[in-house]
Amino acid sequence: MVGPAKRLVPLPQFLVTSEGPLHGKTLVITQDEQVLGRRDGSPLQLEDPHVSRAHAVIRRQSGVVVLEDLGSTGGTYVNGEMVAGAQALRHNDLVRFGTVETRFEDRGSLMEAEDATALIELPPAEEKPVLSPRQAEVLSYLKEGLTNPEIAVRLGVTERTVKAHCQEVFDRLGARNRTAAVAAAMRLGLFE
Repeated sequence: MVGPAKRLVPLPQFLVTSEGPLHGKTLVITQDEQVLGRRDGSPLQLEDPHVSRAHAVIRRQSGVVVLEDLGSTGGTYVNGEMVAGAQALRHNDLVRFGTVETRFEDRGSLMEAEDATALIELPPAEEKPVLSPRQAEVLSYLKEGLTNPEIAVRLGVTERTVKAHCQEVFDRLGARNRTAAVAAAMRLGLFE
């Protein structure tokens, strides 16, 4: 006896639309959570120098595909807007990873007869890290683009002490370098 026919639902995917060797490549989202990046063996691999090794994470949650940048160098953009935090994707969204442009296709969402899932924008829940007055001063010099020797002269300390202050700032902001620290501080509103 044959059971009822199942409707085949196509899997969500990214189609590379930018010119170049990756043009036309399809990245099919087959699991509930996958990392997209340049790394060998990545299920969603984009071999492009402007794509970070672990560029973004893609999650399927309650019928919605959510994209989150993993602190990539080139950034992740949806319809021209930089992704900050988790971003729900819709069919035909234009998604750029570094300089690689793709179109997100989720034909399964078009097949559903139910109303579209409403997305609620929540205010960022990140707490501002507490910096000492000296750390805040060092951070402001990093924003100005000063080198360690220049900061040492302004503070009247050794270059080694400046390096220690910089590392404390990086640790507090969860950053790996000066640029990431300044970007994190700007995102958190620490320069206001």
